[in-house]
Amino acid sequence: MNCTKRISSVLLAAFLLTATMWAQQLPQFTSTDYEDWTYNNPGIELNSSTITGGKVVLYTNSQGLVLTLTSPLFDCQGIDTIAADVLWYTKEFRNSDFDLSKTALTMVLDDEQGIPLDSVTAVPIVAQSTHTLTLRLPVPAGTATARLRFVSWLANIISSGAIKQADITGITAITPPDEPLVGDVDGNGLLNVSDVTLLIQSALYSTSVPNGDIDGNGTINVTDVTLLIALVMAL
Repeated sequence: MNCTKRISSVLLAAFLLTATMWAQQLPQFTSTDYEDWTYNNPGIELNSSTITGGKVVLYTNSQGLVLTLTSPLFDCQGIDTIAADVLWYTKEFRNSDFDLSKTALTMVLDDEQGIPLDSVTAVPIVAQSTHTLTLRLPVPAGTATARLRFVSWLANIISSGAIKQADITGITAITPPDEPLVGDVDGNGLLNVSDVTLLIQSALYSTSVPNGDIDGNGTINVTDVTLLIALVMAL
């Protein structure tokens, strides 16, 4: 393999290393994309007016009803993690009775029968009107279909929050290639500073290390070190 082809293969390997995740869109929630979502607040129908107005409010009312927003059932086979970026609105933040700690938003993963599988909670950190809350939730192995349920367990009518938008993505890990990764001198499956350090030592003392001949010319020298540094910096 000549030097040009060797470098191209190394760059391809570096790309495969960084592209270890594959994402797919799951049910979204916006003012124009809310089909089959359900909101259990009596008398409040999901429509463009309520969503745009920030009135998909979540809290526990004085009668003990926990308001929830639930996604339609979706296929999650092969998905490792569900990621949600939620636009969370707390309109009463200037009220003297507002309690930021009560406005925590919980995302629950329910199976097809409505049995909770796991949950994650995000807490706003600044008392203001609009927050972007990031939630990440692992999907148990073998889960075929599920729903997401959003709830604010501690919130009351003053310390409530409203979902205005939820961008939801399913993330799947991609199995890395089996062949040795060129430049992975320490053999840990990654390209990092440790590999550069070992390769510099190899070049200085004319010793041999695995996967260190980056340009494929049969020797390890400063050219290989330079190429490896460039690969690590590109990650």
